[in-house]
Amino acid sequence: MTYAIVVPLFEGPDEDDHFRYAKYLADHRVLPMQLFQAGGGAAGHQGWQPPLYYALAAFVIAPIDTSDYETHLTRNPAQSFSGDRACCGRNLYFHFVNEAFPYQRATLAVHLARGVTILFGLGAVYAIYALILTLFPAQRYLALATTALATLNPSFLFSSALVSNDIPLAAFCAFAFLVMAKILTQPADDRPQTKDHIRFLGLGIFVGLGIMTKTTALGLVPIVLLVSAFLAYRARSFRTLLFAIGYFFLPVFLLAAWYFIRNQMLYGDALAYRLMTASALPPRDAPLTFAELTQINLPWLWQTFWGGPTPGDFPQWFLNALWGAFILGCGGAILYCARNRRALGAERLFMLGLLYAWLALIFIAQLQFMRVASGTDQGRYLFPAVMPIALTYVLGWREMVWQIVSRARRAAAEWRVARAVSLAWTAFALALPLFVLFAFTLPAYASPARLDASALQNVALSDAAFENGMRLRGYQLGARVVACGDKLDTHLFWTSDQRLAETYRVFAHLVNAQGAVAGSKDVIPGGGAYPTVYWKPGELFQDTIRIPLNQGARAGNYTVIVGVYKFGEPDQRVNLKNSDADFVAVGDTQVSAPPGGCP
Repeated sequence: MTYAIVVPLFEGPDEDDHFRYAKYLADHRVLPMQLFQAGGGAAGHQGWQPPLYYALAAFVIAPIDTSDYETHLTRNPAQSFSGDRACCGRNLYFHFVNEAFPYQRATLAVHLARGVTILFGLGAVYAIYALILTLFPAQRYLALATTALATLNPSFLFSSALVSNDIPLAAFCAFAFLVMAKILTQPADDRPQTKDHIRFLGLGIFVGLGIMTKTTALGLVPIVLLVSAFLAYRARSFRTLLFAIGYFFLPVFLLAAWYFIRNQMLYGDALAYRLMTASALPPRDAPLTFAELTQINLPWLWQTFWGGPTPGDFPQWFLNALWGAFILGCGGAILYCARNRRALGAERLFMLGLLYAWLALIFIAQLQFMRVASGTDQGRYLFPAVMPIALTYVLGWREMVWQIVSRARRAAAEWRVARAVSLAWTAFALALPLFVLFAFTLPAYASPARLDASALQNVALSDAAFENGMRLRGYQLGARVVACGDKLDTHLFWTSDQRLAETYRVFAHLVNAQGAVAGSKDVIPGGGAYPTVYWKPGELFQDTIRIPLNQGARAGNYTVIVGVYKFGEPDQRVNLKNSDADFVAVGDTQVSAPPGGCP
């Protein structure tokens, strides 16, 4: 819920077009006819998707006037997902007062549609917790830690707060595996056929609903067939196989067959794959190379699996640590299953194998996706298999720690180790999204505090007015001497004389008398979160530019100069009013560097 409130409209992956599809259904009450062209038509490029989630969102938003939807779609031309946020900003779109609380019109509709996703996220929480308890009875700490690690993953929380079908798909997949686990783990001598039939019907409903949410759920069909075959083998009954398959496919057919028939009739493609590639995903310019896969795509996939609300902000060492922990967890999970194979039994071991087979299937499908289209290396596509990923961390590390402790202290109680490791992962799962929220997400969209005139009492005053309406009222340098490796904090106090219709960057350069530049920084004000189109005439605020020294910067006296230019036109600086000058000097500083310059 916090992310749904904090994250501005349409700042998630394709949220604008996910909402456009739901809005189309609410407005027209009919499925769209998609076009084999970029954008897909009136319903947007997501209009080829199965309609279940969008129909639910449309039902919720139907009474609301969303005719102002397009007014929310002013693109931020400087936006960048990675690198220094201050250079560009993380916001895909500009966000104005029409998005403020109390929500109205399209803003209200988007938040209500996000509420539908949140409900599915809560369903995923229940299903994952119940699934782990079914596989590991009475191990509540294990279930708690696995559920927390899966659903409090910042990227999972972020997606749960958006208009998107990724979390509904993950929820239906989790419920499907929960039903499979209950079917497999029920004792053989307590297996009424009627209950099995009902469960296979329920399994078919969850898989059918999953398919009608996203066609990725078709991958569940071979998993269910393996479950049916396992039961038939155990019962030595071909009749069991037929009944299981029949009861499973009946609801799947009733729920989903019409969608594929419609696709075949309209587009000549039951899966709408060609329609998707033509309207939604740009094809790759060149074949995917191994170097590109391992150095660009897979690292970004891992980054966005954990850092959905702030892709590019996690340090590499942290991502490497998570990857190393996962690899060690895989080894620990294998050791646990080998050591406890009798206690787990064939059914639970088989179910665990199916979970990891599902993870492998999702990952292979992801590789294929990346091979054929650009922009598909997104971690949210792994969410249908988030359960085995989270379980690997908790179960695997529990086993690894117990193996170490048991060798050091033979009397160590395994349940105490299990509880301690589970609580540690739970604490990590709780702390990570809070850290991301306050360290990355809130700063990415937070405007700087407004100041009054008293804030200028202890700073150097200025009245530099630029022709575009920006006015520098004061400044302050953070240091009089700056050394190699340091950054010079330059505090600027801005206001404007008028509304600014364009996005401007502010530059701050360290320049000596000969024109040599020792350091420079170009930013969108407010650390990227307060572009000039947000500025209100007469409002005063402070912005800080941290200027790094360039490699090779020489020692000496330098002047800090500040100016502005329209984004995308760095060579076309804005002049000061009634002047040919295109910058203002805001103070001098001394650069301390070795004779050969900064390394």
